[in-house]
Amino acid sequence: MVRYILKRLLEIIPLVFLVSLICFALMQATPGGPTAMLSNNPLVSSDDMARVQSNYGLDKPIIVQYGLWLKRVLLHADFSYSYVTGEPVLEMIAQRLPATLELMGAAFLFAFLFGISGGIIAALRRHSKYDRIITLVALVGISIPVFWLGLMSMMLFTVKWRLLPSAGMLSLGVPFSIIDHLRHLLMPSLVLSLLFVASWSRYMRASLTEVMSMNYIDVARAKGASRGSVVFRHAVRNAAIPVLTVIALNLPALFTGSVITETVFAWPGMGRLFYDGLVRQDYTRLMGIIFIASSLIACLNLIADTLHGILDPRIRFARESG
Repeated sequence: MVRYILKRLLEIIPLVFLVSLICFALMQATPGGPTAMLSNNPLVSSDDMARVQSNYGLDKPIIVQYGLWLKRVLLHADFSYSYVTGEPVLEMIAQRLPATLELMGAAFLFAFLFGISGGIIAALRRHSKYDRIITLVALVGISIPVFWLGLMSMMLFTVKWRLLPSAGMLSLGVPFSIIDHLRHLLMPSLVLSLLFVASWSRYMRASLTEVMSMNYIDVARAKGASRGSVVFRHAVRNAAIPVLTVIALNLPALFTGSVITETVFAWPGMGRLFYDGLVRQDYTRLMGIIFIASSLIACLNLIADTLHGILDPRIRFARESG
């Protein structure tokens, strides 16, 4: 298993660099390039534009620019400075990353708990009213866009019922409290998690329904195993293996969904930072966020692959012997 993890690490490293190279080339290919907003400013002269391009190395060929950027990242962990604010990009990301991880973690927790438990209930009580309700909720969750659900949630829980705050992480002018912070976190995390609750519950239902019809489940019942032992020790553990793969593939969507969610709820995380940088064409900021986000996603996929091998001894044996 250790050899497999090392092999996967060797595959992840060039993949992250390839993603950063493609994104760097695409940003340079946009109309106007990184200095497009400055070129539209009548107060910026041609000499000022030339000075900015020289300071940021934009007067060099694209491959040279990427090489210099990658050298600063690898040797000094330096993602350069924002074209818009002049702040170090790494400091901007470091200030916003904890908020994004908190939002993603809470959304993942809700999605995992409600999605997996809903799928188990639907599979064990097929064609019952519980199954129909969970199926209806799943279809609604898959169909509704995140931004619309966020706006409707604010209309209900903030404007009409006045139960939850609509934006930010904390209430202004109020001393910090955990309760206040959790109230701000609850609505955006639930909105972000709904799509994953819907899809994961359907995958879990389908997988568990298939496993419950297997012969070894009948053998376990014939040996006198209790219903709880049959379901959770034998069926759920095997049914969770393909669902775990789906969860791993959904992790990038969890980050992209946080961009919309953070923008709607004014959550001060990397998603909102990315959106602001995209609107203002702040390419150094975008490159730093993409590089760090792709690295995090690759590491999360590696963790999911490792858990996949732990859950299924057959996969672990194949990896160790391969």
